Amino acid sequence: MPASVPRSLRQLCRQVLPLLMDRADGRRLLGDVEAVVETDRWNSFDRFHQTSQTLARRYEEAGAKAEVHPLQTGGRVGSGRWVIQEAQDVLGATLEVIAPVHQRLLDFQHNPWHVIQWTSGTPEGGLECELAIIDSREELEGKGRDALAGKMALTCLEPRTLMKLLADKGAVGVITDRPIAQLPDALAWSKFGWGAVPMEWTTARLVGLVLSQNQGKELRRLVQQRGPLRLRAEVEVRKYVGSHDVVSGLVRGADDPQDEVWVLAHSAEPGAVDNASGVAVCLEMARLLEALIAEGKLRRPRRSIRLLNAYECYGFFGYLEKVRRLQTPLAGLCIDTLGSRPEVCDGRLEWHATIPMSAGFVDRVGEAVLRAGLRLHNPGYRLHLTPFVSTSDTLIGDPQYGFPCPWITTHHRKSGRGFDAYHSSADTSELLSPEGLELCAASMAAYLYYLADAGSPEVGELARAETARTLELLRARPSPERAFFLCETHAENLRRLRRWLWGGERAPLMAHLNACEQEVNQMASRRIKPFKHGAGTRRVPRRTAPLSPTLENTPTPIAQRISGAGLPAWALFWADGRRDLAQIAALIGCEETAAVGGTGKKPAPGAAPVAQFFEAHAELGYAELAGPGELVTKARLVADLRKLGVRKGMDLMVHSSLGAIGFVAGGASTVIEALLEAIGAQGTLMMPSFNHRGAQVFNPLATPTTNGAIPDAFWRRSDAVRSLHPTHALAACGPRAEEFCRDHLERGIWAQDSPIGRLIHGGGYILALGTTHYTSTAYHVAENSMPCGCIDAFGNLDKVVRPEGRVEEVRGLAWRSGECPVSPRKLDETLDRRRLQRRGKVGGAEAELVRGLDLWQVRREHLKNACPTCTIKPGYRR
Repeated sequence: MPASVPRSLRQLCRQVLPLLMDRADGRRLLGDVEAVVETDRWNSFDRFHQTSQTLARRYEEAGAKAEVHPLQTGGRVGSGRWVIQEAQDVLGATLEVIAPVHQRLLDFQHNPWHVIQWTSGTPEGGLECELAIIDSREELEGKGRDALAGKMALTCLEPRTLMKLLADKGAVGVITDRPIAQLPDALAWSKFGWGAVPMEWTTARLVGLVLSQNQGKELRRLVQQRGPLRLRAEVEVRKYVGSHDVVSGLVRGADDPQDEVWVLAHSAEPGAVDNASGVAVCLEMARLLEALIAEGKLRRPRRSIRLLNAYECYGFFGYLEKVRRLQTPLAGLCIDTLGSRPEVCDGRLEWHATIPMSAGFVDRVGEAVLRAGLRLHNPGYRLHLTPFVSTSDTLIGDPQYGFPCPWITTHHRKSGRGFDAYHSSADTSELLSPEGLELCAASMAAYLYYLADAGSPEVGELARAETARTLELLRARPSPERAFFLCETHAENLRRLRRWLWGGERAPLMAHLNACEQEVNQMASRRIKPFKHGAGTRRVPRRTAPLSPTLENTPTPIAQRISGAGLPAWALFWADGRRDLAQIAALIGCEETAAVGGTGKKPAPGAAPVAQFFEAHAELGYAELAGPGELVTKARLVADLRKLGVRKGMDLMVHSSLGAIGFVAGGASTVIEALLEAIGAQGTLMMPSFNHRGAQVFNPLATPTTNGAIPDAFWRRSDAVRSLHPTHALAACGPRAEEFCRDHLERGIWAQDSPIGRLIHGGGYILALGTTHYTSTAYHVAENSMPCGCIDAFGNLDKVVRPEGRVEEVRGLAWRSGECPVSPRKLDETLDRRRLQRRGKVGGAEAELVRGLDLWQVRREHLKNACPTCTIKPGYRR
């Protein structure tokens, strides 16, 4: 294994991978494939629920925890969101010629591939109609209005693209005999829409049926021999408001089970290779890991591994959006169409990179594991490293809302056997290699285990490896645009790697990561040149919704503008609120260049299509655009803060709302820099870094805060100090940061010598920036001093990660069990009446500045008659 592969990864491949490989069982995997196909092949929601039951049972039998999360159908029409508008059960379908001869053509019960998904039903007793043969779009377009009234069209074309046109011509239904290359008896898997009928032709209603190429030839021959044919179609379907399931098999983490690595392997499709194979690999990975853990041969990983099976895109994206979690998954994997026999896929085992703007270090981790796996057990594959390809599931690699997600597949469609069974009834388990499935299950289990168990030492190794790789690419003297691309993607790798920090002292860890970033920045700065800006290209987009829209649920005019721009759907993900359109255009150009070999010669897209792309997304609600004159700048923020009364040398506690301030150039980091400049080098800035018990285990190096974008960016700074408290940590920057933050756990959450207490009694100030003092937790220091009987700083048990990496149970906050009878909303009224606070605007936000001791004294006055008689007690957890 090359020396460039981190030592911890080499160790995994020597020690863990062989254990997994020895356990993998190809026959068992094929059994899982058959069990999934048995119900999914019916392409009917009632059967999809049966698949869910099968998977849940098998995950439990494997030793994993099984969860089934139903996602309700329906959602905002025209929103771009990935929603399945209604469920559909297919109960039966037949088609027969009734004149001039009688002949049965198909029966759903004999082969469920005969029905187009989202077909309409027929009246009881069936629908009688004449057959019309139409094999070109031009022929169809040339027919007059209602030319097909009452007729059923037979076509060799893809029916989805003809649905609206056929309905407009009056057709009652369509039969497709679309050919499958060199498989004339196979039925094409056909759908009128992916997750629903696209809104552009959602009012169209057609019966949809499928014949094989040979069946279609026979039907055409019958027309030639006997003249016009009369058919009877009987299709029984039930459409309803229902649900589709997201099934999870959870290999629970030992230390922080809440933090997760995800696997996506879609179900709810009828094929064995696509994608019962991927679902089966998930089940096998759960078995391998849980068995080795149970036998004591493998320690339970630090974090959880969630193996997800659901409707492609719609299930995974809905689950990501609708199930609340403290933070996004760490990283993951897409498994789609896997384990084909070598002669079926030309021996290609493909490892597709994660989306270009996400953390690509996972690509190198997976590559190393797969190469090691092939050395141990190779059923005839060659590893092919390929650029990012959207499956669309892999759009979950969205760096802001998703996670890095490579794709493993044997989906190579020009096969050595000369045929392609993809999306057809020829996709059966005979095309699968038991040994190939074993290889993939064991290798990917090792990949997932490494990511779920990694800690600070692995972060250091991976950061150094990524830095060395990026420096090597920069030494090749890339174009200025390519150098910018490399610099940005390296920064994203380091940003994401910080999520894995576990144990160790913060300062040296941050110093190592900073050194890596500076090395790259220094070398890249020699190549990067100022961007040329044309009209409108200085506008900055920021995103306002997760993922990218499905055009099936997008109004036609907007969908046409998005698709007409000619940019990939994931181009949206380059918008981070910092980059302008000219920079994004350069990054898109480099990304596409990377997909064709990284020559740096392919030009970036023009200003007009990039602007059109983002303007259309802004109209749909997926982004906002601001020109230079509309951005709130650092200089303006500093001036506003000084006008409000913030002075150099001031110790300042800030509660904030980035949204209230406006569209800030550079985002949260700019606000922080403005605050630090306003208080100067002698002042100390403090912000809440609470998780409000959102974290089951508080890791001071990685647990996010729920206090908003500005505090979350603040604690992540390399010069920040973060206190240790399981639910209400504080972060500070400045000369008194260490002093303020020390011994928080031991002193208590809001004691007089807690971090906030020290700031208050040391003459510090409280700034509510886009908020009010109702959210200024400083007043709890006053409550604690009364003393109040409703807060117990040490009343509950919580968990923290110690510097040595050990999870320890500690005493933490027991918050009051009822609402305080004296509302803290009175604070502003009293402070204003006594002229103890200053009000003003900072950017677009209303701001309030008060001396901490004044707020403390006013709150005590408000409580002096209430606390002695108050009956509210702390809320103790059992």
